[in-house]
Amino acid sequence: MSRESNLKPEKNGAFVRSVLHMAVLALILNLAIEWMARHSISGAFSYILLQPHAFGYNTLILASALSVAFLFRRRVFATVLVSLIWLTLGIINCVLYSLRITPLQFYDFVIFAQNVGIATAYLPLWQLILIGVGLLLIIGGLAVLFRLAPIAESMRKRGAALVMIVWAVTLILTVPYAIRCRDYSDSIRAYGTYGFPYSLLRSLVDRGVKKPDAYDQTAIQEILPETTEMPKTAAAKRPNIIFLQLESFLAPDNIISVTLSEDPVPTFSRLRESCSSGYLYVPTIGGGTANVEFEVLTGMRISDFGTGEYPYSTVLQETVCESVAYTLREIGYRAHAIHSNTATFYKRHLVYPRLGFDTFTPLEYMSEYETNDLGWCRDRYLLEPIRDALSLDEQSDLVFAVSVQGHGYYIKDDPQTAYTISSSGLEDNPGAKNAFEYYVSQLSETDAFLGDLLTELEEWPEPVILVVYGDHLPALDIPEENLKSGSTLATEYVIWSNDGSMKKEDRDLASYQLTAYVLERCGISGGILTSFHQQRWQDENYLQDLASLEYDMISGSQYLYEGREPYEPSDMKMGLKSIAVASAEYNGKAYIVRGRNFTPSSTVCIGDSRLNTIYVDESILVALPGSEDLKSGGEVQISVMQVAPDGTVLSEEGSALCAIK
Repeated sequence: MSRESNLKPEKNGAFVRSVLHMAVLALILNLAIEWMARHSISGAFSYILLQPHAFGYNTLILASALSVAFLFRRRVFATVLVSLIWLTLGIINCVLYSLRITPLQFYDFVIFAQNVGIATAYLPLWQLILIGVGLLLIIGGLAVLFRLAPIAESMRKRGAALVMIVWAVTLILTVPYAIRCRDYSDSIRAYGTYGFPYSLLRSLVDRGVKKPDAYDQTAIQEILPETTEMPKTAAAKRPNIIFLQLESFLAPDNIISVTLSEDPVPTFSRLRESCSSGYLYVPTIGGGTANVEFEVLTGMRISDFGTGEYPYSTVLQETVCESVAYTLREIGYRAHAIHSNTATFYKRHLVYPRLGFDTFTPLEYMSEYETNDLGWCRDRYLLEPIRDALSLDEQSDLVFAVSVQGHGYYIKDDPQTAYTISSSGLEDNPGAKNAFEYYVSQLSETDAFLGDLLTELEEWPEPVILVVYGDHLPALDIPEENLKSGSTLATEYVIWSNDGSMKKEDRDLASYQLTAYVLERCGISGGILTSFHQQRWQDENYLQDLASLEYDMISGSQYLYEGREPYEPSDMKMGLKSIAVASAEYNGKAYIVRGRNFTPSSTVCIGDSRLNTIYVDESILVALPGSEDLKSGGEVQISVMQVAPDGTVLSEEGSALCAIK
């Protein structure tokens, strides 16, 4: 026999051993990833015992990814690189779950730049530095490994064949399992049931509302609710309606295992006892505020969309969507959005016009505000823009205000001064006790703001309906058995009126039902989904028919609207107060710009050049010269832009000529 034929069995044996090593490595990787996801090795083994098909399925996914290494001669390096990628994803998932109690999803990469911008609100600077150092060490280690790792003899044909076979086997063996993995309405439970690798990949490709089994014009017409045009009565005869969405708001008496020295939310407790109230079931925990907004504003159900999908970043980037703002516009309302965070987060500055809002006041248009220890704007600074929206003109107003003060991560370190309200029941975990008491201190301030708002609205000369609700539970990892509601998806809502028109009527609701219920209590209908919720909420096929309507509106043929788009994006104005430039002068060292309603986000510009701008007060900005050519006796055109922290220009607010002396 030739020398080559003698070596062939040895090569084959090495190849088989490599495949077995890959399979074992995939199993170990999967165990490590699920260990981190559950923060418990026992939890990972319980998952293997209770969900062996899911564990095997995810191991096969990882083996398929690792088998790509067979296409490269630097097989050891490629194997380490793929393993590190999956381990890094597992670590990120572990950290995110610790901070916000929701797993890593594809959308988190979409908003990565924004997440970096608020990273210091979740992690202290020293931890961010350690992460940076760790990444540099990993990159350096990979570079060294690339140079030193052994180079295998070429097996590209066999490697490519193996990759194709593994993927084919993966599909054949797991299609029945994947088809059964449909319940992603609760992403935390879904990730726990179906495993992290599959769930993350699913969140990458699963988008939009699924097409109903029976979808045609006849099927849609059969479930179309009865809609009647509301009379366009005088605006003064219709109440102003305020939706106040409070970040991570949970009245602490809902937590069975903890007691407090005093009630931190007396205003909300009083409202709950005297006004219409109930549990509000939302689609998320610890984060995902935009999806709760979407359900409240549109009446659509997030569970009908893709895994981990945020419609704000998918369909609403291109599609105009039926909403409460459009519905109320038909009867003479003006719609205002207010949010004490940056306008570009979740791309609200682009989304709100597609939801029909007439004005949007984000943080960049608030001249005076303070932040808490984590950098979130204190809720009391929502009071002025709410007042401004109600005072704008004689029209009835829809005001949708979103707060941020209660946002996690919550401080686990011992406070320099003891918190005013203390807790008992968490003494065995000092970090959790400190975090909870910090959270309670923020709740107390939010409740004080709510009290101030009620005091003002009680004397308002027009009828006002105020709807207050929490967007989701705080990121405190509270077990369901420690909650009175028995669900980590249950927040609370109350409905108050300044004229006594909202008699107490308690009902538990889903967040996608809230607006239709409020409008029904106000005697208002109109809009397809509003009418549908009001008429069909007790029907046997309620949720199935809702999904069919959503598909037709978002992805289908729009049979509901006779095949045409019924809405146009609104010509939304940024900010309620007009920002104006009155004059500009150059004093030899800096530009002095005078005007009105400037904010810390106001930036002085000359042409396309943005100057280093110092905010003095609402009427004065000081800007240092840039690279412009300053000639004595010349003139430059000075303008002011409102600029988001990521550099996005939100609006340009007039200009003035500045003489150079």
